[in-house]
Amino acid sequence: MKKYLGIVVVLLLATAVIFSGCTNGATPTPSNGDNGEDAGPVFGGMYTYGFSGEPATLNPILSSDSITSGITNFINESLITLDENLEFAPELAHDWEISEDGLVLTFYLRDDVYWHDGEKFTAEDVKFTYEMILDPGYTGVQSSHLKFVDDLVIVNDYEIEIHLSQIDVPILNRIAAAALGIIPQHIFGEVEASALREHPNSWDPIGTGPYKFAEYQSGRHVVLTANQDYWGEGPYIETIMIRLYQDSQTLLSAFENGDIDFIDRIPVEDIDRIKQTMGDDVTFVEIANNSYYYIGLKQNHKFLQDQNVRQALMYSLDRQSIIDVVFQGYGTVINSHSVPFSWAHNEDVTEYEQDLEKAAELFAEAGFTKGADGYLYNEDGEKLEFVIVSMTGEEDKANVIALVIEQWKEAGADVKVEYYERSVLFNQYLDVGEFESYMWGWNLSVDPDSFNQFHSSQAKLNEAGEPDPDGTLVGFNDVEYINPHVDALLEAGRATYDMQERIEIYGEIQQILNEELPYIFLYTTNDVKAMHNKVKNVVWSPLQPIDHHVWYIDPAFH
Repeated sequence: MKKYLGIVVVLLLATAVIFSGCTNGATPTPSNGDNGEDAGPVFGGMYTYGFSGEPATLNPILSSDSITSGITNFINESLITLDENLEFAPELAHDWEISEDGLVLTFYLRDDVYWHDGEKFTAEDVKFTYEMILDPGYTGVQSSHLKFVDDLVIVNDYEIEIHLSQIDVPILNRIAAAALGIIPQHIFGEVEASALREHPNSWDPIGTGPYKFAEYQSGRHVVLTANQDYWGEGPYIETIMIRLYQDSQTLLSAFENGDIDFIDRIPVEDIDRIKQTMGDDVTFVEIANNSYYYIGLKQNHKFLQDQNVRQALMYSLDRQSIIDVVFQGYGTVINSHSVPFSWAHNEDVTEYEQDLEKAAELFAEAGFTKGADGYLYNEDGEKLEFVIVSMTGEEDKANVIALVIEQWKEAGADVKVEYYERSVLFNQYLDVGEFESYMWGWNLSVDPDSFNQFHSSQAKLNEAGEPDPDGTLVGFNDVEYINPHVDALLEAGRATYDMQERIEIYGEIQQILNEELPYIFLYTTNDVKAMHNKVKNVVWSPLQPIDHHVWYIDPAFH
């Protein structure tokens, strides 16, 4: 057996999180100590934050939205978690090991954990939770996370083995996620998987976490209270109030009015104003999102199948100017399937700064020259044109597309955009791979695995399981990118736990994608989050505030 701690995830995070603003609340002043200084954690007070929308469920393994996960993360726990450095850390499991062949994961569970109703937590709960997800009747979206789980073996009450049918390195990132939070067997044990969503406790959850569920009123709030019997440190805040709003603008107004203590994203057009009006009472944190946006190009399209055309389209764009105009600079240009703070990020790929002369040369190599009307034509007189499909109702994306089309027009490409309601966009275009190009984004895992997006087995396949433009789309490789070498690299990346080897593998994948450009890689955005200074000891990861159980409220605000 070999220890896993500290091997797989080591991140380079020098500039991922930027703090600004005052560190002490202006009114009232902290009053923990005799001299006005913070004397440390004191139990009591209420922490309030909000969401625009409603949770889809309060059962973690049925979660498919950030609101549900944001609530259940207080209530339920996973075997392991990610700490402030995005490294794996113990949660319900105090330690874990991986066998030499990589096919058996052994988790050693804490023996001092109780469910909120007083029942003891054991390995039976872990086995039950994962088997529920693997049940054919399960109606959630997490089954693919445990795709390669072959067996779950209970060694004793506090030790469980997960046997895999093949090495699956990214599985630990999935196990660490809120969506694989453990649920109690003694509550759900007699429930068919198909009926789990309708079970009363899917809306009245019982967990092992630092906060207990108290109340949910649709359209108003979710209330949580401190778990006084929590196995870990704290919790120090007595009540968590999660207010529910109709839209993001109402949420912002609630923050400005002091109705909530934390806002996850301030709209870019409001950042400067909020900093001026609330700077004395609030700490602002700018965080680069673990996501990016792109324009996917169908690889068998008559014109877009030519790599010279795809590279010319990249050189035609001034992506930094697009970020500056649409996001007021709160973003970063990306050049491959990675974000800058990822531990696997390859900094040596081509940056594709705007170069219209280079673009013209590449278009010429592809057989396109400009006509009298300013558009590019090939020797058959065919204009270089294609259509982008995207979703209605998203102003930022529409503004980006407008600027992209304008810059491509200057280079000679005639590009149109068609907008569709979300269900139509996915059902008729993206989910069936029927488009010329489209604009969308990826929310990335901490693990750099990109099998689902770029492996040929995730494209359109025929009945023999071979890539076929006339086949059925089976994964997320909707642009139908086919590269046997990339296939081999993606398979190798999943099959080794060697950190340096994985860095080299994913670095090479990024280099190839940067050259072959199945996507026009655009940008990742930075969010400015804000936390009221009355909330103390807040722990920030590069992605979000974490470890709510160690936070506390300045007693002056109790």
